[in-house]
Amino acid sequence: MTPAVMGDFFEHGIYRFKTAYVTTRTFFHENSEVDEEEREFELSWLAAQDSREQQGTNESLGFVLAVDLGSAQTGSEVGNQIELTSEISWPQVESLLIAESAEPELTWYASQEIAEHIQQWIA
Repeated sequence: MTPAVMGDFFEHGIYRFKTAYVTTRTFFHENSEVDEEEREFELSWLAAQDSREQQGTNESLGFVLAVDLGSAQTGSEVGNQIELTSEISWPQVESLLIAESAEPELTWYASQEIAEHIQQWIA
């Protein structure tokens, strides 16, 4: 997501995302040789890169929310993403991951820490 989307989601407490990166059957099959933690990191890194592309530059921060999805919120799998069938609410947010450089590293923030930093990220 972009900083503007994150700010809107934080402010209103609900947002209608179209898709989410998840371990789909296709992604699992293509990455079956690595453990769950490595698959989650790879998906998070892909999402961070997508965030940067949406912002129009690879030099910006890449924002990724880790969200606890309910089965009723998910639809069809498309590659390494799943279609979302309903809005996500802020209480579903577990953490925020940020790619701050081109290196494959992500900085982790607990959901409670987001409020402390959100103004600098969306400015």
